[in-house]
Amino acid sequence: MMIARTASFLCLAAACCGQDLKLGIIGLDTSHAVRFSELLNDPARKDHVPGAVIVAAYKGGSPTVAESADRIERFTEEVTTKYRVKLVSSIPELMKQVDAVMLLSVDARQHLDQVRAVFTAKKRGVHR
Repeated sequence: MMIARTASFLCLAAACCGQDLKLGIIGLDTSHAVRFSELLNDPARKDHVPGAVIVAAYKGGSPTVAESADRIERFTEEVTTKYRVKLVSSIPELMKQVDAVMLLSVDARQHLDQVRAVFTAKKRGVHR
């Protein structure tokens, strides 16, 4: 429910701009990355939320956190293959392709370092 509300909020913000918002994801080690991709990138779904699309993602991940290491490859494959999200090799590269980002990394210890590049690029962000 929270994911659907967040997606709706992002799309409402995009509607104010008069165009689709190009979103990026930092952290593909959570099912939230898959769920946001479903809601925003699949217009055939009955619960599709128009107005924003996830165009790129930075994989991230934390090898020392089991919840991250055990799931990241599966979630990355699904997001990039099924929902056509481009995988990039760095956060600065992601910033060049998006209007706003969602910081979804499981390991919160990484959040400050990850979001610094977002602030440097002067992009908007949503933290789950």
